Amino acid sequence: MNFEEKKNVIFRVVSGVLLVIPLVIVVFGLIHIFQTFADGYIISIIAFMLTGAFILFEQIILLKGWKKENSLYKIAFNENEKINNVPLVAVIVGTLFGVGLTILGIVVYFTKREEPFQTSMLVVLSIGSYLLLNCVIYYIYLLMSKKRPINLRKFIK
Repeated sequence: MNFEEKKNVIFRVVSGVLLVIPLVIVVFGLIHIFQTFADGYIISIIAFMLTGAFILFEQIILLKGWKKENSLYKIAFNENEKINNVPLVAVIVGTLFGVGLTILGIVVYFTKREEPFQTSMLVVLSIGSYLLLNCVIYYIYLLMSKKRPINLRKFIK
């Protein structure tokens, strides 16, 4: 296995492990709903199932092309192998939304002990953490895939 294949496999494994975090929140939320039968639980179940489906679909896609080059490269970089600014701005905005939703979900979940708030905040927390971790995965991909020119003078020093 050459260096590019190893780098690709490491990226896919790290991404798959990171995506387990929102999946755990989804499972915990579903268990919470079935233990408490909170008001409006049908909508929460649908939201958890859709979030879980997106997470599982992304993990399947990540692990399916184990050693192949990721198609994210065409989005992240332009023809000159420079970082594409439009998707980067979109990911930065998504990161801000993800951080906001995750913080909102954590704070309200631990401050409000009444039942409809906890279930709703678990839904918000699962969606926010999924969004935030997808943005983190994009940043990791940018760092791992950026082509840097090798300067032999730096190696000699």
